[in-house]
Parts: sequence; structure tokens; C-alpha cells
Amino acid sequence: MPNSSLLLEIRNLHVGFRIFEGHLRVLAGVALVVNEGERVGLVGETGCGKTTTVKSVLRVLPIPPARVAGGEILYRGRDVLRMHRHALHVLRRQELTAIFQDPLQSLNPVFTVGSQLRDIVRDSMRTPEGRALSRREIEARCIQALEETGMPDPDRIMSNYPIQLSGGMRQRVCIAEALSTTARLLLADEPTTNLDVTIQDQILRKLDRLVDQKGSSVLMITHSMGVVRDLTQRIYIMYAGSIVETGPTRQLLASPKHPYTQGLMASVPRLTGRGVSEGIPGRIPNYLEPPPGCRFHPRCPHRMPECSVEAPPMFDVGADQRAACYLYRRSSS
Repeated sequence: MPNSSLLLEIRNLHVGFRIFEGHLRVLAGVALVVNEGERVGLVGETGCGKTTTVKSVLRVLPIPPARVAGGEILYRGRDVLRMHRHALHVLRRQELTAIFQDPLQSLNPVFTVGSQLRDIVRDSMRTPEGRALSRREIEARCIQALEETGMPDPDRIMSNYPIQLSGGMRQRVCIAEALSTTARLLLADEPTTNLDVTIQDQILRKLDRLVDQKGSSVLMITHSMGVVRDLTQRIYIMYAGSIVETGPTRQLLASPKHPYTQGLMASVPRLTGRGVSEGIPGRIPNYLEPPPGCRFHPRCPHRMPECSVEAPPMFDVGADQRAACYLYRRSSS
């Protein structure tokens, strides 16, 4: 019997890219779950496959060069990868919304902010009675969405083109677009990257409150441990296209088990006078020829012979916490 609270489930997802030099094997068996009303974090270094995962859920990866080699992406039990075009359009319009880290890729430069916002509200929102919104109601909802992000003078912003706005203001427009819909799942890919440091926390908390009011679920993609600690309930740690650890956010951050997660936590700057962290030796592998077995083993201080032969499964390492590492093979059996 299917789980009624299950909203999104990614099963064994493999995604690659065909380039001149060969085939990039980026996602290698990604598996994650987002339940109704849940905030989930996806954390990892730049280049580990977080954005590719989000774009796979939305099915906006360019094919070719991208190729889904295997797996399933189930939204309310329906496989997004096998949906026909019309069903996919309805899903994006009514159920899914996204905020990407580069607003210039999300906003159309030849249309005003108001024109783009109005189109989104017109396509996705209805009154409680089920009728389409009037022009006046659409305009009011657009202004409200901009005000909710703290945008100054939203009436003027509606008549501006994206090129007339700063990077931070463009990102606020993207956040307003996402929040102006009735979507049940928000995919947030570094939503405050282009905002000033002084207002990042303010916008994130405002985003969190608005999502809470709507009862939406969130998949928050970031490399910031502070963001996931404050804004998510569960967390997935990704390394080189694979999930290496998962569990309740605060529990996992307080007691990381996978050597990669431990290295990430050791790299977080501290105000305790310990000096600059040395970080994790080495670098993310070349996706043209990723290492066999566990992709982290060339950088791992605890690597064993079997690590280079076969990728480890997830082992139980605590209450609702699991890690893909042979160090925990015996304790989990």
C-alpha cells in the first residue's frame, strides 16, 4: 500500500552527459524522499550533482547532451520521467516550483517583471470557488508576492525589465514567482546566492515562514551547513553524484558518521581560534572516469580494499540515520 504522506521519491537515479571527450557519469544511483509538509536538505560540494538532481525532477535537462540512464522520479506515485508532455506541463504549473541560483537563467530578458509574474499567477492560481482570477486580482497577487520578499517599490519593479535590476533584486523576483503559485513542492537551489550577506538570513526566514503558511514541502539544495541546520528537518549528504549519508538534520550534524560528512563538518569555519581548516584532501573525481566502488575512497582516510571494488549500500548508524560506508557493516548487521 503506498505511503499517503510520500510526496517525492527518487529511486536509483543515474544521469550522464555526452560531451566531446566521452560520457560524463554524474548521478550514480541517487535515492531520496520528501514527505508532505517536510523540509529536506541536499548538501554537498560544488559540482557534486545537486542541481542536476533538481533539474531531473523538473525534467528540464537538455536531452541530448543529458541522458537518464536509469531510475525513477515518483511524484505522488507517478513517474515524472515517463509523463507525457501535457501531464508534465500540468505538474510544473500546479504542483512544482523552483528557485535557481542564477536568476538570469530563470527570467526572460525581453519581458517585464510584471508580465512574467502575471503569466505565472494566471496559469497557476484559482479562487476558492475554482474560477480564474480577474486582472485586478492577478495584479494584487503579483504586488503582494514582491512585497513578501521585501522588494522596495513593487509597483515600479513590475514595469522594469530584468536587466534594469541588480542581481539581488532579480533573485527576489524569482523567489516571488515561486511563492506566487499554489505548488506543493518547492525546489530551492541556493536561493540566496545572489543576495547581500546582510539580508540572506532575513530572506531565508521569510521564505521559511511563507512556505510554512502554505503547508508546502521543500527540497533545499545548498552547501551551507548553517542554512540546512536552521531550515530543514532531514538532510541528505551528496558526494560525486551519490548519497553518502542521511538522517534527521540536527542529529546528523551533531554526530556525522560518513568520513565525507565528517570532513565537511571539520571544514566549517569556527570562531574558536583554531585557525583555518585544512579541508578535505584531494578533489571531486573526474566524471569521465569516476573511481570504481565508493567514489570517495581515493580521498578517504579510512579506505579499505573493498571500497575500491563495490559501492557500499546504506547501513543503519543511528536512529533514522544511515551512511554508505563499510565502516558500519558489522554494527548494522
